[in-house]
Amino acid sequence: MDYGKYLQEFFLEQYKIVAIIESKVERWFEEADINTCLVILQKCSQKKERDENLARFVYLKKPLTHFIPPADDNWETEINRRNQVEKLRELILGQNQFYENEEIRIYPKSQRELWDEGYDKESKKYVGSKWGKYIRAPQIFFKILEKGKGKLVPLKEIADVRRGFTTGANEFFYLTEEKIKQWGIEKEFWMHKEGEKWVPNCVLRSFRETSSIAIQRDKLVSRILLVNKDKKNLKGTNASGYIRQGETREFGGKIPSQTETCRSRGTKWYNLGKNELTHIFYPRRIGDRFLIPYSPEPIYGSDNLFPVTANNRKFVEPLAAFLNSVVAALFNEISGRKLTGAINVIDMDVWMAQKILVPNFNILPQTTMTQLIKKFSVFNLRAIEHSLKEFGASSPEEVSLAKVKPDRRELDKVVMGDILGLTEEEQLEVYRAVVDLVSSRIKKAKSVDRKKKINSGIDIDAFVKTVMEEVGEKTLAKFYQEKILTHKQLYTKKLPKPTSEIGLEAELGLKFEEEIHKYRLYSGKKHIFCKSEPEARYLKVWVETGLESVKVPKDEDRLAKVVPPLEKLMEKIKKIIESYTDSILQPKLRQRILHQLWQKLTEGIE
Repeated sequence: MDYGKYLQEFFLEQYKIVAIIESKVERWFEEADINTCLVILQKCSQKKERDENLARFVYLKKPLTHFIPPADDNWETEINRRNQVEKLRELILGQNQFYENEEIRIYPKSQRELWDEGYDKESKKYVGSKWGKYIRAPQIFFKILEKGKGKLVPLKEIADVRRGFTTGANEFFYLTEEKIKQWGIEKEFWMHKEGEKWVPNCVLRSFRETSSIAIQRDKLVSRILLVNKDKKNLKGTNASGYIRQGETREFGGKIPSQTETCRSRGTKWYNLGKNELTHIFYPRRIGDRFLIPYSPEPIYGSDNLFPVTANNRKFVEPLAAFLNSVVAALFNEISGRKLTGAINVIDMDVWMAQKILVPNFNILPQTTMTQLIKKFSVFNLRAIEHSLKEFGASSPEEVSLAKVKPDRRELDKVVMGDILGLTEEEQLEVYRAVVDLVSSRIKKAKSVDRKKKINSGIDIDAFVKTVMEEVGEKTLAKFYQEKILTHKQLYTKKLPKPTSEIGLEAELGLKFEEEIHKYRLYSGKKHIFCKSEPEARYLKVWVETGLESVKVPKDEDRLAKVVPPLEKLMEKIKKIIESYTDSILQPKLRQRILHQLWQKLTEGIE
C-alpha cells in the first residue's frame, strides 16, 4: 500500500480509483516480492470527474474466503460465488462515509483530496503521500490528528533526520579495542575531544545492541574510524599503514577500497565525511519491540539507524520520551512499510521518519516538558519487552489501562492526556489500535507459514519437533554454554554467510598467508582469516549453522581441546538431520526445514 509518488500520480491523472483493498490477516500471494493489495481502476480522461470521484480504501478483517467462496466446477457454487462478489461490490460502493463493522472497514476519500495531500506547493510538484493510513489507520488516529491540530508537527520541523554512516566496508571502519591495539591506530582517528577530554567514537550499529531505551555509551563495543586527512599528511602514522592494508587485503571478505561505496569517494575512499554525534536514533526496522534508542551522552549511528538531532538541545529528552510513547508506536505502525512474506517487521526510510508527527516543543508548556522528562527517566532504564507484553494484551479485546506496564502508562498519560487532550476512553482506543495493528502484522506473517505448511503436505513444526527429540539434550547451544562461555577470556568473530544450504559443509581452505594470519576459512567465494588451524576448524562448525558471529576462546590450547568433541557432536547431529531430510525433494521446503532446525539447535547463542 506504499505506492511510489510516480504510481500515485499516474493513478490520479489517468483513472478513477474504484477501490483499493488489502487484507488484515492474510497474504494473498505469499510468493510475491512485495506485500500485495487489490487495486480496481476505471479509465477516465475527465479531470473534473476524477477529482469528484470517491476512492474507497478497504480493509478486510476476515480472510477473503469469508466474503467470496473458492471457485470449483460446480455451477451452483459458481452462481453463489458471483452473487457474493456482487454483494461485496455493492457494500464497498454503497459507502460515502467512513464505515466499519467486525468484518470490514471502508474509508472513502475524494481523489481531489488525495492529489492535494501529495502536492508540494513550494516545489510545485506531486511528491506523493502515505495512502496506507486510509487502509490501516483506525478512527482514533484521525481523532488524534483532529485534537493535535496546532500541537503536532512533522519531526523534520524540530530536528534534523538523516541516515547514519554508510561505510561500504564495516569490517574495516568499525573498530574494536582489540583491533585498535593490534594496529596501533592513533587516538585522533578513533576518538574525539569533549572539552579537554578524549572520548571514543562510540557507534550504535543496531538497536538490538541495547535491551533498554537508554544506551550506556561505555558498553558499546564498536568505534568508528574517522580520517579526513590526505594520505601525504598521514605519513608516519599507523593509521596510514592500516589504510594501505585496506587497499590490498580483504576485511570481511572484501577489499575495502574496491567496494562500490568506497570507490565513490575517490582517492580519499577512507574518509566517511561528517556525521554529527547525537542522542536519538530512529531504527530503520522495528519488529516485536518498539524502541527508539536514546543516549544521554552523544554517540554515532550506523546506516541501520537514522540519527535524530534536535534543533534545540532542551528538546532532546522530551522528544526521546514522545518517540517511545504509545502514540509514536501508532504513528510508526501506520507510516512504516510492511515487509514481505513471513517477516514481521516495519520498515522506515529517512523521509518517513521525517514526517512522523511529534509535539511542537516550542509551544509546549515547560511544566509538561518537565513531566515528560521525569516519567521518561524512570521508563528508559529497564529492558523493553515484546510490544504485546508492554501493553498487556494479545488482542484488542484484552486491552485495559490497568494491564499496561505502569511506568509506560505514566509516560503515555502525559503524552495522550496533557499534550493531546484525549479522554481515558480515547487513550484506551489508542492502546487497542496499536495491539490490533501489531497482532495483525504477526498473524499476516504467520499466514505465509501456514499456507506453505498446507501446500507442502508436511507439518513443519511437528517435523522439527521429531528431529529435535532424536537429537536429544546435547545440542550445539548447550555445548556452547558449557564448554565455551565458561572460558574467562573470549573474543567475538564475525562469520561469513553460508552460500549453500545451512548445514551443508562449508569449504575449509587452509592456505598459508605471508601476513599476520596463516589460515583462511572459505564459504564459497567468501572467507575470513583465522589465527590457527584449530580456530579455522572451530569456526567452520558455526559457519555451517548459519550464525552471524560467535565467541572464541583466546587460549589456543583450550581451543584445540574443545574442537574435536565439537566436531564429533556436529557430525552426529548432521547424520540425524540428513536421515530425516533426505526424502524431501522440494528445495525451498528442505531449506526452510533446515533453517528452523539449525535455529533450534543454536537457540540461546548470542
